[in-house]
Formats: sequence, structure tokens, C-alpha cells
Amino acid sequence: MAKESSNRWSRRDFVKYGAVAGSAGLAGCFSDSETTATGNENGAGSTGTDGGGSGLADDTLDYPAGRPATEVQFNRYSLGNYAHTLQDQLFEQVARGYADGTVRPDLLEELTVDGKTLTLTFPENFKWWNGDDVTAEDYYVGLEIDRLQQPEESNIESNTLVDDYTIERTFKTAVAPNLMKADVAETFVNTPRSVYREYLTKLQDASSQSDRESVTEELLNMKITTQQLIDDGLGNGLYEVTGFNSSETTLEKFEDHPYADRTDVPKARIVPETTADVDSLAVNNKLDMNPDVLMSESQRSSYPDNLQNVYRLNWFRTQKFTFNFKNEHLARLPVRRAIAHAVDLESMVAAMRQAGTVGSPPEKQTALRSTIHEKYLGSDFVDSLIDYPTSKDEEGAAGLMEQAGYTKENGTWVDPDGEKFTLTVLTQNNNTQVQATKVFNDQLNAFGIQTEISTVSSSDYYQRLQTYEADIFWIWHVAKALWHPTAYYSNNFYGVEVGDPSSGDTGPTGKPFTTTIPSEVGAKEVQGSGQEIQPATLMNELPSSESEEQVKERTRTLVRWFNYALPDLVFVEEDSGYWGDVGDFSMPAEGDQELNTNRPGQFSFKKGWISSK
Repeated sequence: MAKESSNRWSRRDFVKYGAVAGSAGLAGCFSDSETTATGNENGAGSTGTDGGGSGLADDTLDYPAGRPATEVQFNRYSLGNYAHTLQDQLFEQVARGYADGTVRPDLLEELTVDGKTLTLTFPENFKWWNGDDVTAEDYYVGLEIDRLQQPEESNIESNTLVDDYTIERTFKTAVAPNLMKADVAETFVNTPRSVYREYLTKLQDASSQSDRESVTEELLNMKITTQQLIDDGLGNGLYEVTGFNSSETTLEKFEDHPYADRTDVPKARIVPETTADVDSLAVNNKLDMNPDVLMSESQRSSYPDNLQNVYRLNWFRTQKFTFNFKNEHLARLPVRRAIAHAVDLESMVAAMRQAGTVGSPPEKQTALRSTIHEKYLGSDFVDSLIDYPTSKDEEGAAGLMEQAGYTKENGTWVDPDGEKFTLTVLTQNNNTQVQATKVFNDQLNAFGIQTEISTVSSSDYYQRLQTYEADIFWIWHVAKALWHPTAYYSNNFYGVEVGDPSSGDTGPTGKPFTTTIPSEVGAKEVQGSGQEIQPATLMNELPSSESEEQVKERTRTLVRWFNYALPDLVFVEEDSGYWGDVGDFSMPAEGDQELNTNRPGQFSFKKGWISSK
């Protein structure tokens, strides 16, 4: 992993947001292209199945997820090739966010708040695949490693292991109860004490920040390969890994799991979605489920009839293009606004639909998912915000470019000095992102803003992104699988990255730490002295808000900033759910199982709610 410069993330930031990114179930995986898992290519105990799907492996549930198990590792503190998506299949999750905005226990029996203390009560009947009991200590060591890396900066006063199945997590200041629960939501019991206790002990013994950083360095360099995961039994989910190679990961039901009696499906097979042609596999009836993807209209005509959308969800996730203010043109507000007017968001989303995405453009540039506007902003506030077009408005775009001093020569915009310029656009090579970026790029070129695309493989994308050398870059827009402002305003590239306020005047993408916005909601220009704000500080403070009212107040200020300054352009709000083989399997859709949460198909699989017919 490259050494971070002073205006980039600290090691703790990497650790914190690396875990968060995995928790969010995002497709993006931090990686180091020179580091791969060292597991046997063929995999111990690999079944070697080449088929799968309906009629080929009736006792096996086949579905796509993540990257090949040969290319990942499972130490959550080492972001080089970390198995973000595979982790979601193999470890129990502590608590989950739901679409109604609540956070509720998943593995936990109880999640209770008393003053500044959050109490986590674990069940007594879960085991690691190696037969060891899953206890509160397995989660506690991860919490304490997080806190002790920089204890002065942590918002946690203490984590106390009360007994084998209870943790008390005390915050330094009063925090809104739902935010206290959100602090552990979408996290996993993925720090087995047998592996991580030695690192915790070293941190506890450390007498200086330098000593603590040395331990962090050790953590960053440690790897847990897929083979070690198998050999040492380091998972705790309903299905355990029995083999792997570059084209599949094979799983078998872990009979000592409390949910084992719920399902009669003995095996599963995970196909790497980053390397396999998932659409062709589905067309040829070789997949039984896609755990967090809806079948699009374009796919319906080619997929076999036994594959059907099972459940649809207004998801938390959105996607955006981020503007790098270090580029002198993008540092000018009228130019950013012109770009928003020059592109047709609906055309971009339509291209993504053809590639399998289900979603629609946002009606307002708020950085929040529109489904939570009413709860945190209110309709009168939203109605007052600046309207950026979702359809192309070239006349409006031209007016904004002229306002910034640009002129058009032979169909190409030149800057106030008469100089031509080209903007570089960075995107990941997944088909949906490529298609959206291509439309975005073509429309800007047609308008007269010259751009060029740089497409990077998913395994190398985040490493490249964090050099911040591109002028515009695609990225998901949500840091955690929550329908909550803290998931969108997270001060990292999954949220709205500004950077570390102590690093200077601007962050890694040139966004200022102190800026002025209009005092009036929806004003396009600052009148008078306006309102001076510090967006990065506000985002850093948002998760520690003392009340729901303070969450709303801070969120509204951040929305006013985003809507006025347009640091990013959010272009799609995704819908999710899952499709499956309803001919061979019973899959939950409604009723007793509440599915309005992230990756409902995977959730159903891990809970043992999918059975054969």
C-alpha cells in the first residue's frame, strides 16, 4: 500500500473506511495489484463443478458475488485485495440498517442504549467453522483495535467486555441513540480472537503513538488467505468455504450453525461477478439467484421463465461523478454547473439499464437518497433548492460557461485566456460504470467540453483513484448500508470527500475546508456576507450529533452547501432487490421475513430462508 501524503487519509482512516466499505456491500474493493491471496489455485476440497444452475446441480445454489477467491484475502485491516463482498457471505453481521431508517440487531440478541453507553448482547449458540464458540470477545478485539490506534481522536471512551456475551461501548459525549446503533450497523464478527488478540495486546502495551503506529503497520501487512480461512475455520456464517479456484468458490452448509435446520440446501457456489459473464450464465440457466440485483426490463426477454424478480427495494445506494477542484476549470462554480446542464442524466441511466442496473436519476442534487428527503429535510426545504436539469439544457450550459469567461471556437470551449483544455474522466471497467461514463463523456464532447476517459480494472481502481490525478472520477455515493445522512455525508470518496481539516486550506481534491454559501436556501449566488461553513468539520461531527434535531440541522447545512457548490454530480439512485430461480427454490418475498435491508437475497441465504422445492 502506498504511503499516504499529509493531505490524504491516515492509517486509521484506511482502517475505518476499509471496514465501512466492506460493510456497505459496495462493489468497490481497495486493492494492491501486486498482492494476491496465496491459496491453492485449485482449492482444497474444490468440487470442480463447471455447471450449476437449474437442472445441473439440484443440491447447489449458484449465485454471483465479488472477485475470485484466488485474488482476495480476509484481514479486514489490510485493504490490499481485501475480500469486501465475499466477507458478506461468510461472516455474521452484528446489526443492520433498514429502509425505514432504523438500525436493529442481526446476530445480536439485543442492542440497547442507556445514556452514553451502547450495550451489545450476543447469543450463546454460534460457532466458528473450527468449532470454537463465537463470543463477544471476537467482536470486542476489533472494536478495541479500532479505538486504540488513535485513542485521543476516537469518539469512543471505552469498550468493556462485561462477560463472554456482553459488550458495553461508551461514547465520549452524548450521541443520538440511533447514531450510537448506526456506529456498529453493517459491521461483522470478522476479527476472530485467535488471530487478532495478539495485535490488541500489543496496542494495549504501546506507550506512545509511534508504538501504536508500528502495530498498525503490522496489521496492514498481515494477510489471511482464502486457504487459511478454510484451514483454520475462520468463518462463522451458515455456509462454510470448502474449496475455490479462479472461477468459483464452493460452500457447504455448516451443520453446527443455529440456522442449519431452517434450510435443506446443502451446498452453494459463488461465481466471481467481476470476471464471469453473469448475464450469459443467467441466460443459459446456470445461476439460481442474484442476491442484490433486480432483473432489468432488457434482461427479462432473454432470461428463462423460471428466473423471476423476487423482491424489489428502494435501495440506499447512489452513484456520482466527483469534480477535482485542483483542475482550474472545475474549480470554477459556473463550469461545474454547466457540466450538470450539458449532460442528460436519463440517457446515462438508460445506458446503465441496458447493462442491468435498475434505477432513475435524482430529481434534486442533495447528495441524499430522495427516499429520506422528507425525514431529514422536509418537502418545503427540498422544493426551495436549486433545480439542476435531469435532461440536457445546452442553452443553460452555454450561458454558464460564458458567465465564467469561456468562449466557443469551432465547436470547442476555450478558457478565458483562449486556451483549449481537456478533462480526464476516470472510471471502473464494470459494464454499468463504463456505459454511464461513455454517455457522460460523449455528451460533454458534443457540447464542446473536451474529455478523455481512462478505464481501470476493478482490482486496481481504488488504488488509482486515490492518487487524485483525474479531473472527474466515477464513484459510488454511500459509505455505509444505511438510509441515513451519515452514509452520504461521510467525508471520504464514498461520501463527499473534502479531507482532513488539519492538513491545510484544501483537501486532496482541492475542496476548501472553509467556504461561504448563501444564507437563503436555494439561492444561486451569495448575497451580502452569506454564511461561512466548514463542510469537512460538519461531516466529521455529524455521526456524533447529540440529537435527531442536530442531525437534521447539520444535514440541512450540508445539503445547502452541496446543492449550491456542486462538489459532485449524483446521477443515479439505484433500486435493488433480488431475482432467483422460483422453479427450483422457495425464496422469501414478503411476510414473516423482513427484507427491506441491504442485499435481501444474500440476507435470505444467510438466514436459511431459501429452500429447495
